[in-house]
Amino acid sequence: MLSIGQKCDAKRPFCSTCKVAGKEKDCSYDENVERTLTEALFMRTHELEHRLAIYESEISALRVSHVLPHNGHHNGQPSASTSQLHESMSMPSSPTNGPSMYNFPQAFNELFNHIAAPSPVVDLHSISTPAIPQGLEEFRAVFTEHTRQCGCTLSTEKLQAILAGDLSGAAVHPSFTYVAQLLGCLLWQVQRHIFVFPHVEYEQLHLLWSALEDADPVTEIQIRYLLAIYFLLKKQMEEGEEQLRTAVQVALAHRLAFPVPGPHDFVDAALTMHDTTPAQTELISTLSHLMYLDRCSALVFRVPARLDHTWDEGFKSIALFYPYVAKTNVVYLRARSLLLLVRTRDAAREWAELGAHGGLFAPARPAWFERYWPLLEEVSAHATTVEAEMLKATFYGDRAHGVALKFTLVVALASKAELHWLVHRDHPESMQRSLDTVMEVVGITRGFKDNDFILLDPLLGVCWSMIAKIVVHVANRPTLAAGVSWGAALETIDVSARKLGYEMPFMEESLKVISDVLRVVEVADASR
Repeated sequence: MLSIGQKCDAKRPFCSTCKVAGKEKDCSYDENVERTLTEALFMRTHELEHRLAIYESEISALRVSHVLPHNGHHNGQPSASTSQLHESMSMPSSPTNGPSMYNFPQAFNELFNHIAAPSPVVDLHSISTPAIPQGLEEFRAVFTEHTRQCGCTLSTEKLQAILAGDLSGAAVHPSFTYVAQLLGCLLWQVQRHIFVFPHVEYEQLHLLWSALEDADPVTEIQIRYLLAIYFLLKKQMEEGEEQLRTAVQVALAHRLAFPVPGPHDFVDAALTMHDTTPAQTELISTLSHLMYLDRCSALVFRVPARLDHTWDEGFKSIALFYPYVAKTNVVYLRARSLLLLVRTRDAAREWAELGAHGGLFAPARPAWFERYWPLLEEVSAHATTVEAEMLKATFYGDRAHGVALKFTLVVALASKAELHWLVHRDHPESMQRSLDTVMEVVGITRGFKDNDFILLDPLLGVCWSMIAKIVVHVANRPTLAAGVSWGAALETIDVSARKLGYEMPFMEESLKVISDVLRVVEVADASR
């Protein structure tokens, strides 16, 4: 696997860098490298040609100015004032000057039509479209497609306003439109591995900072954690951490809490127990995702969480008061998967301590099981709920929603596999349930496309590591390994973890765990 700083020349059967390093076996890169290199070279060539055309135009204008009176117009028409890609191009002084336009020649579209089709594992939805943005509207469309993955559940009215580029503030705060153009621009580029719009990002970020000054608390929290995602993808970790910290401070300063129905809300109990207003749904999603990011960073980085456990009680109350949201909202479901994972890891640590202090006859063992069985039941029920939502999303072709739910399901299944595995020595039935769940995780992992990984999360590495540690015990036991290719299962996880590591930081520890396990399993397979 190449590090981020190394270059892949896409040679077959392995690239030159891996050949020189003697790592031919580990050579792994996207099948789409040749295509994206061609696109990048073409974009760079066009950039230089466009700059040259601008300089030539400016020279011609200077020559004409000696003949025609200079009044800022040519042939009675005003000069264009649009947001451009390069330093030599002018930027609008105000977002009300009109939509930004990026006029690329038709030749670029023709080039797409003549490039060989990408590998089937590469998602065709995001890289085969024979066009590039003609304005910020396509960036906004990319953002709105992935709002739920980014932790936002916005009303239809707000989404439509964002898509339209509304900056009036009538339906949605202007900061949402700017962050949609900023994050959508970055996602558009990352999905294609072509980075040619840095000035668009710079402009939108500058406008966003100004617009954010008068945002309401819920909006500001969402914008802050969307910026944290943006900086994470840019590998600017300090800036991302600062945005997350600020979001938490805003929530605490304004004493935001999950909505709880008052006595007057129970006039129509059937309605209240299922429905929420758009504002309530947005608040539930906002606080759920803030909890998710806070606990996820604490788990991955091993640092204390900023939001104390009083938030957990408010989070649990949503399932009681708003069961429909708790069963269908992917932002809430993802946060619940994480919180259950944290509880599972705590249970595993307590179980290990029991084994070190008395084992089967430890005095605290009965009390542990009193917590274990309800947790296992809760995790299993949650996984079933998420699976149903995932199947519906994928059946109806909602790709982005489906990817988010697959991620959520992997986290839930990792908890389920771990809980079953804890008692495998005492209960063969639990061991079999654990192995069945492991193969479910492998199956879902195998279904991720190359362009899905940018939309995932380093938490997935933690889950894959948990699965790998179970597999290594099974692979060394011939009676359990018979008829099952555990090496192939681990290879799927290893390749996927490497791809995620290429897109995301903080995967080093998970990659090492999975790689070490894979080597052990390969040795075990070779000895048979």
